Parts: sequence; C-alpha cells; structure tokens
Amino acid sequence: MGAKRSISQEKIWMKYYDQKVVDTPLPKCKAYTHLKESNADRLDSNALYYYGAHITFRQLFDKIDAAANAFAALGVKQGDVVSFLAVAVPECIAAIYGLNKLGATANTIDPRMDIDSIRRMVKESGSSILVTIDVAFPKVDKIMADIDQEHIVVLSPASSLPFIKKCLMKLLSKAKVPYGENGVIGWSDFIANGEGTVATEGEYIGDAIVAVAYTGGTTGFPKGVMLTNDSVNAVSFNFRHAGLDYAPGDRFLGIIPVFTSYGFVCGMHMPLTLGCELAPIPKFVPAEIGKLVKKVRPNHMIATPAFYEILMNSKEMRNFDMSFLTTMGSGGDTMVEGLEGKLHQFMKEHNMKYPLAQGYGMSELSAAASFCVNDIYKPSSVGIPSVGTIVSIFDSETGEELSYGELGEICVTGASMMKGYYKREEETANVMRLHDDGQVWVHSGDLGYMDEDGFIFIKGRVKRMITRFDGHKVFPVNLENMVSEHPAVHSCSVIGVKDREHSQGEYPMVIVELLPDTDRDAVCSEIFHDCNVRSEERGRPVAVIAIDEIPLTGAMKNDFKTLEKQFGDFDYTKWSPAEQDV
Repeated sequence: MGAKRSISQEKIWMKYYDQKVVDTPLPKCKAYTHLKESNADRLDSNALYYYGAHITFRQLFDKIDAAANAFAALGVKQGDVVSFLAVAVPECIAAIYGLNKLGATANTIDPRMDIDSIRRMVKESGSSILVTIDVAFPKVDKIMADIDQEHIVVLSPASSLPFIKKCLMKLLSKAKVPYGENGVIGWSDFIANGEGTVATEGEYIGDAIVAVAYTGGTTGFPKGVMLTNDSVNAVSFNFRHAGLDYAPGDRFLGIIPVFTSYGFVCGMHMPLTLGCELAPIPKFVPAEIGKLVKKVRPNHMIATPAFYEILMNSKEMRNFDMSFLTTMGSGGDTMVEGLEGKLHQFMKEHNMKYPLAQGYGMSELSAAASFCVNDIYKPSSVGIPSVGTIVSIFDSETGEELSYGELGEICVTGASMMKGYYKREEETANVMRLHDDGQVWVHSGDLGYMDEDGFIFIKGRVKRMITRFDGHKVFPVNLENMVSEHPAVHSCSVIGVKDREHSQGEYPMVIVELLPDTDRDAVCSEIFHDCNVRSEERGRPVAVIAIDEIPLTGAMKNDFKTLEKQFGDFDYTKWSPAEQDV
C-alpha cells in the first residue's frame, strides 16, 4: 500500500493557474499605496457610486489625503490606533485609507453592538480619537466619560449625497449631536482643521496593522482580528489573478459591512484595487435587495446565501433580465444544497453568465481562502484555494495531514493570514499553530475534505457556533455567561434552533435547568427580557425554556448534541415568555 499523497505538497489546484500568475510576486506596500498604484492611470474613472453621486478615484484620493492631514493635525502618527463606530460612507472609507497612509490603525466596531462591548473595544484599543456615525452618537454619549477620547469625529451619511438628497436626509435625521462640546467635532470641521498640515506618510511595514475587525470567540467576548498590509493586499492579489471575468470600471455592490473582515477586504479593498466602481450601502435592508440590485445594476456582488435567497424570491426579479450581473460571490455561511440548486436555476432563467461563485474564508484569513471562478466550479463546493493560499485537511485529534477525500479539520496557510488576535496571545496560539513542516497554519474549526481536483467541500463545524440566516455567527458561550448570572439558574445551555422564516440558518435558544421551587414562567420571562436588553441585536435568543434536567455527557459536561436533537426543531413562533409548555 503506497504512502498517502500530501495535499499541501502536491497543491493540485495550481493546475488551474497560469505559470505567469504563480511567478508574480505579491505586492509589498501599504494598502493605501496598493490602491493608489492600482488606479494611477485611471484617476478620472469612477471609484464610488453613492446613492446617485459619482466620486472619481482622483476625488477619492483627495479625500484620503485630506483625512490623513486632518488626523496628522490631531497628532496621529505611525502605530497609533483610531476607533471607528461607523459604516461604509465615503468619508469613512477615506478616513480608513488616510490612517493607513500615516501607518496608523483603524479599530472598526459594529455600531449595532451593545454599549458594554463598544466601551470595552474602544478602551482596549488605546485610541484617543473615535470616529462615529451620527446615528450611533447616543451610544457614545452614554460612555463618553469611560472611554476618555480626546476627539470624537462625527460623520453623516448625507455628506456625500447629491444636493437634493442631502437636504432631504438632513430634514429626516433625528441625530442630535452636541458639536463643540467635550471634543465632539463634525467631519467638515475636522477636515478644515487639517488644511494647514501636510501629513508625513508612514513607512511600509508588511505586518503593520491596517485594521482590527472583530469576530466572535470562545471567551465570551469578540476578538479583534489584526488585518495587515500584506494580508489584505494578498486577498486583492488573489482575486486579481484568479481569472475572474471583470474589467476596470465594472460596478461592485458593497452590502457587507465594512467593520467586518469580509466587508473590509472583499467588499471594499478588493474591488477598489481592481479598479471597480464600488457602490457602498451603509444601511443594507435585506428585504430590499431586489429593489437595490434593480436600481444599482451591479456587474459584481458578494453576499451571504440567505441574501441571495431573498433576492431570488423578490418581486423585483420577476421576469427581470440580470445579464448585467457577471458574478455573484457567496460566502459567510455554508450553502445548503437545496438552495444552491434553486439559485442556479434562477440565475439561468435570468440570463446570468456563470454559476454562483461560492467561496470559503474566515476573518482570520482576511476573509477569503478559496472560491469558484467562472466555470471552475463544482456543485456544493466552495471552490479551489486562491493562488497564494495553501489549504489542507488535518486530523484534529492527531494532527496528521489527511489525503484527498478524507474528512478532517480545514487548515490554511499563506500571506492572507491575520497577524493574530489583538491582545489575545493565548487565543492566537490556539488558532495559529506551528506544524512539523515549519509553517504556521490557521485552524478553522470547520470540517471538510478536498477532492482530487483540488475542490474543497465543507461538512460541518468542530467548534460550537450558531450561524443565522444572514451569515452572522452567534457564539453560545456569550449568552450562557449572561444567563448563568441569574440566581435561579442551576445550569444553562444555548443551542441553535431551525430558522422558520428562511430555508437555512439557525437562531439561538436558551435552555435552563432551574433551582427547585422556582417559578419557571417568571424566571424564563426575566431571562428573555435581560438577554434582549444586554446582548447584541443579532445574538438575542428567540426563546428561553426550562426543563427538569440538562443531560450530561460521560465527561460530565452539558450534552449539547442531545439537546440539539431534542429541541433543534423547536417552534419558537408559538412560544411566549409567559408560557412554559415543552
């Protein structure tokens, strides 16, 4: 019997790439520099399409330079951190690249996060400047004394809108911001303050942190993924040389939030460095995706499977020719086979050129590690590894590298790896591990295999997490920590229950074992209310139920698998906080 064939050594997927691509070196420059050099000969082409307003690359670079000067005027220098509680408005994009020009870091925080998390993320970053969207200012106002920021720069989504739309948005805006007090300054005044300053451009350092993007974690708190110049540029490079059917000037619909690794890299940096016209959507409403696609008419877009399901079923898409949409990239969650088949039929009926381009990645890999490209595709596969990436399968128990067709943990190495988790050395070491081959591999916690053509297939997860229909990851330990604080709770477990509004995805549900002589209805109602107040918006449970006894494994741990079998199909739509009938 012959020796096992080594996936990592054979790299069978490289047969799909031209040798010139394989021999092309990765860009060695700052993310800002890569953006500028990639578009040096097309400055008067459109970089952004913002609700009808066109912003050229020349105008975008002017905004970036102005932001860099304004930050420099406030004393920001290489290695400093600026926190962001903002969305993908043009000013936010300019500010992020302006900071990178200086060699500083953007600490990007989801404005929808709960106040306690925002406070912790800002304080932990060590920033002295916070950039916030105006509608999120009420949250900032409540923690201003705790976060101790010298300057708070407030953005408005209206700033870059066409004149009439700008006036209308200002009339509708309910944001009340005390400009001029406690270091609070509006964007226009912030920029004006930097007009007399010429920023000193920071030096290129490959592993310097461009941004910190937060992802869930087993500690109960989100972890900050450190994205570097080299890691974000590697993803841009991989897409550029993948053979995708795109051309500079193509319009790219950006609906993935910029404060996520997926949105920051694949939804902003990648399309802009490829010369696409990015149409950022600061506040994406999933139910309106059909209307959005029909109006924006993008040539390319990325989304989660659930968003494509909504698009497919939207009334705007009935009898609508979608031949303008060259590529639809899917990531953020695993596509169920039934939905994939329906989507392919939908795409064929609507005159789209290529199949759905499924991909695979993690925040820890700057979002992208593999993808299907044009006709390089297999049903149910997340594609082949990108040109600068090595993917292999390992036995999660023994650490042995497996061969083609063998199920194990998906591990990835390559230039797109994060630097680590921000100030989380122990958790970094758990995910980024040095193997016997001398390389550091990111352990995904995902189960899958690779076939002999180099295509990757995802089959489940090693680690516990609940994935909502929109791809958002909910980590049970966050809710379990919260629920266990209640004095009447003896034990608790959080499991995922089937989403009854969409064809895939799960919602978190809390199962508690209470102390004797406890009013079940009252306690479950209290816990449900507390979770809705304290947890992040998309991490709230759909139900809290009490059972006599939570089952245990042989190792005396809560038996989540048994609970999932028993309650995974629980109909939460018929549940009330005041009724216990399970």
